[in-house]
Amino acid sequence: MAQALKKRIQVQVDRNLANQGDAVLQSLGLTPTTAITMFYKRLVATGGLPFVPELTQREKDELAIHQLTTDWSTVELNTPEKIKEWSQQDD
Repeated sequence: MAQALKKRIQVQVDRNLANQGDAVLQSLGLTPTTAITMFYKRLVATGGLPFVPELTQREKDELAIHQLTTDWSTVELNTPEKIKEWSQQDD
């Protein structure tokens, strides 16, 4: 049987995310190459992404909190005096 031609795929991913992903893959007994190959096989078989690209409930909640607090003013509480003053303010 003829050997399949290979194509190198390179991507850049946040280092922390890659490390976390590698740990999960290792616990599953998979390598990144195997996982990406599995992803591509399902992508081709289904004709689309093999998962629903949507936010988790936690991600939705964090986004809502971020949007709600975007315009809030902030105060640096970097001294004991500033912390005391801030804690004694009335809303």
